[in-house]
Amino acid sequence: MSRELKSGIPWPSGLQASAGRSWDGFGGKRSCRRPPPDVLLLLAFGLVLPAPYQVVAGQTQWDLLFYGSSFSYLESQVKSSGYTGGFYGTFGARWKHLVEAGVARTRIEYRSGYVLEQHDLAGAYSHFWPRGSARAGAHLILNNDPTSTDGGVVVFGGASAYRVGVWSAGVEAAFSAYPDYGAGLNVVQVAPSVGFTTRLSPGETYLSGVARGYSISLSDDVGLGNRSFLSGEGSISLSSGPWTVSGFGWGGEQAFAVRQGGFLVFNVAERHTGGFGGGIRWLLSPKAAASAGLYLERFEDLGPGSNAWTRTLAVSFGLTL
Repeated sequence: MSRELKSGIPWPSGLQASAGRSWDGFGGKRSCRRPPPDVLLLLAFGLVLPAPYQVVAGQTQWDLLFYGSSFSYLESQVKSSGYTGGFYGTFGARWKHLVEAGVARTRIEYRSGYVLEQHDLAGAYSHFWPRGSARAGAHLILNNDPTSTDGGVVVFGGASAYRVGVWSAGVEAAFSAYPDYGAGLNVVQVAPSVGFTTRLSPGETYLSGVARGYSISLSDDVGLGNRSFLSGEGSISLSSGPWTVSGFGWGGEQAFAVRQGGFLVFNVAERHTGGFGGGIRWLLSPKAAASAGLYLERFEDLGPGSNAWTRTLAVSFGLTL
């Protein structure tokens, strides 16, 4: 999927291949054990709700998230506007296994009149232990530009350690291959992260935060003047009763980045230099939740070399089946 163009499900905060997740599903039924910091932030934005982390032995659960977003390009000499939409689902069993799958469609309108159509397919499997987890998956990009990133494949994975509801630390890695991009382009990314969760009162009020770094290396200079990029990201979330509010920001440099645990891929030659945003999530019932968010990201168009912004408004609705 894409905003600038990126492919995948447009989540603003990263899904770590860690978790110790104890959330009971998209609807948000609270369990006696809190999710780790990174999952709380995803739940807060409402765009990623990684499913059943407190399913008792022998039990299974399905969760489904529908989402859509519209975006406009401010001060860009190349792109005009676009939208994306799709769904993300999970299946969990016995608090040990989690399968994720997502399908998305993106449309980007260029000022020249060209229209980019893209579809993304992504899937992942996670295994959980009492104090750690491991995750692996793949992402396929299909679009109408056969001379660039059409047919691109991303494989990703990660591992982490945690104490449920207190802290988490882990690392993710991704390898992206674009065989038709020039003579072929490969991208290697490593992203370590740490997080915390703390209860602010005897009731159900929690503060969570996540810090994440990105190191990205390209096999070739595609016109950005560099092959290595470094950046850092911070997120914070406050959850109380049925409401959760969140904010995030990042700075540094990124190109061809992979975010959201492999479900969000930037697949065009642009230098991204920072972004920020916020969101709100409302728990409608023990099995349903709605959310909305506004996000801004700065990038540099490869052709004219001018700085521009992407402004994205996103909404979603999730439920536990």
